[in-house]
Amino acid sequence: MSKQTLSVEIAPNMLQIKSIRYYLNKWHPDFVSISNLSRFSFDSIMQCANYVKKEINIPVIIHITGINRDRNEIDRLLTHVHNNNIHNLLLLRGDNHGHIKNDFPYASELVKYVKSKNDEFKIMGACYPEVHPEAQSLVEDIQHLKTKVNAGCNQLISQMFFDNQKYYQFIDETKKQNINVPILAGIMPVTEMKTVNWLKKIKMNIPQFIQNNNDLKQAGINFTIEQINDLYKNNVDGIHLYTMNNWSATDEIIKNIKRSELNE
Repeated sequence: MSKQTLSVEIAPNMLQIKSIRYYLNKWHPDFVSISNLSRFSFDSIMQCANYVKKEINIPVIIHITGINRDRNEIDRLLTHVHNNNIHNLLLLRGDNHGHIKNDFPYASELVKYVKSKNDEFKIMGACYPEVHPEAQSLVEDIQHLKTKVNAGCNQLISQMFFDNQKYYQFIDETKKQNINVPILAGIMPVTEMKTVNWLKKIKMNIPQFIQNNNDLKQAGINFTIEQINDLYKNNVDGIHLYTMNNWSATDEIIKNIKRSELNE
């Protein structure tokens, strides 16, 4: 038997160091991923990662994107991460903001390259229960996902989704394609209008509870608790919470979710 995991993603805002320390000590997640939001430098990301790893004693995951970097830049980042004794990476293609380089147009190529440089790294990758926006179908998307796993991904974290049935359908399709690595369900609580507006901007399917709700924060917390408990009940490998450093909402969610044992 193994326990279902719970992990969180935080932004590396060291001005919130007291909250980071308090809540991570309280939750003690299985690992913490440090998001690479463009407003934070890689030095800030590493500072936060080292603090979480050394001072709070929780494993950390560093995000590295490929579409905006060449091989030399990736090599420098890998050396920096390795020298800090961090060996867990989330490797992503990254978003197209007009500064594309040609070395890593796809995440699978970045995964393969990193594995060839240093096999000590444990590599995670992203997956899309609601289908990658550039894929023609779920089946095609999962075929690309298998390429990424075969390149060296040890584990997958999903993009956020709000319909668990789509996630279960996605998991069924991965099994048909013999993708056997753990897949963590990425969950984003929707508790603020700025999150709603961002979801609309990226054309995500908006959950029904948002419509005409006077208390978005509490409604979002309640929806997320129900969503996570349903996923745990249906034997998800683990939950990865995108906290957006919304400490109080995340705290209420974590207090009300129920993990169980998995049959190995």
